[in-house]
Amino acid sequence: MTVKERILSVYRNQLPDHVPIGIYNRYHRTGASERKAREAGLGILDFYPPVSLLAPPWHVQPGYLSEVKNTTFHIAYSWTNHKQLEERSFETPVGKLTQQIVKDPSFGSDWVVKPYIRKKEDYKIMQYVIENTVFAYHENVIIQRIKDMGEDGVVLGRVDRSPYQKILIELADPEQFLVDMYTDPALPVELMELIDFRIDEQFEIALNSGVDVIWQPDNITTDMTPPESFSKYCLPFYTKNGKKCKKAGKVYAVHIDGKAKLLQEQIKNAPIDVIESFSLKVMGGDIEIEEALASWPDKAICPNFPASLCVADDKEITDFLINTHNAFHNRPYMLQLSEDFSIDSYNSILKILTKTIQNEIFSYGS
Repeated sequence: MTVKERILSVYRNQLPDHVPIGIYNRYHRTGASERKAREAGLGILDFYPPVSLLAPPWHVQPGYLSEVKNTTFHIAYSWTNHKQLEERSFETPVGKLTQQIVKDPSFGSDWVVKPYIRKKEDYKIMQYVIENTVFAYHENVIIQRIKDMGEDGVVLGRVDRSPYQKILIELADPEQFLVDMYTDPALPVELMELIDFRIDEQFEIALNSGVDVIWQPDNITTDMTPPESFSKYCLPFYTKNGKKCKKAGKVYAVHIDGKAKLLQEQIKNAPIDVIESFSLKVMGGDIEIEEALASWPDKAICPNFPASLCVADDKEITDFLINTHNAFHNRPYMLQLSEDFSIDSYNSILKILTKTIQNEIFSYGS
């Protein structure tokens, strides 16, 4: 099987001939180490939006940014303690929104310093931005990226986070949002309903694109999304869109990388095909592999490589890989480099991962 075929087999909850390892394209550094790793079977996970994202996007990069009618978008840079501060602003007919972020220099991760929504009046301005977002189609780019990728990996069709998660993570001050949800939920719920309506349009475009997998980077953890909120705001969204993906013959992968024990039953009932970037206990997760496999027999589980192992020796990493494989027993899975890890350890991590994964123990049926 090719690397692409192995990854797609896992996503479809089918056994490949050999366990694949995937790496997000943003962590993929071209050079000798990654070339050897790819030759040994490392697969690239290239997420790209088939249609531009709802404004304002989490990352301002090619394919993500959408036009907003009658609105001016600005980015200004300054430096604080030798760190680059990026201020983004939307000037609309109904008011101005600003966000400040610090960008990680290694992987480009965006860390919010000042969110767009900081007071109740900002919800209405954000409604204008969301309502007046003009989507741009990227099918030609998707087709080209799939051709360029060949059999070296999979292009994932990135869509927006679910409405609750988008507001919680990208748009609002989390504390303000959660307080509003419990004390005066009218405005945030109204914004969620609008986001949900616009994502319906986005999803239809994505489902008609050339990607095999629809990828939703929701970053679910019960620390911030408790069971009652998940049940009311997330589960109906996943149910609706999971059914759409199934009907269209697409794999539906949701990034659930936090504590999920209290959500086990709800996730079980959601038509999600892949629990993506699943956090093992060593990464702060709260579900053992065996328990997750028993709870979600119809879902593929793709755990992320624990960043804490970046400082471990080769034997500790090898033992972790073998123990993880034994825990999955005869179930398909893919280990992923899908969370920020120590940049200094990149070459050594790739070396030990690919050396170990080539062992026959990781071949099914061996």
